[in-house]
Amino acid sequence: MTAKASFVPCKILPGFFDSEVYVVVLDSSAYVSLEHVKLDGNEKALQEGKEVDGFVLAYIVAEDPQKGKVLVEVPGEPVIGGLRAWVPQAQLRPV
Repeated sequence: MTAKASFVPCKILPGFFDSEVYVVVLDSSAYVSLEHVKLDGNEKALQEGKEVDGFVLAYIVAEDPQKGKVLVEVPGEPVIGGLRAWVPQAQLRPV
């Protein structure tokens, strides 16, 4: 079975390399490929080293309809809190 993909809101900061960024989703953070984020016009601010709001690609691992939340996993290298986070289902954006 293939996991459903969606974009979830995150904070985005520059990574070590031009091809990656550091993303924070709630209490979790990871280094992910730049191709897995949507910056929505914040590219210049990110290039200047600033934290920007954006969206990161995530895969839905589990759902809790009663709480209106989904467990998502971000494709990347974990830093703090691992690659998974429970996010409100209303915050998901289509791929």
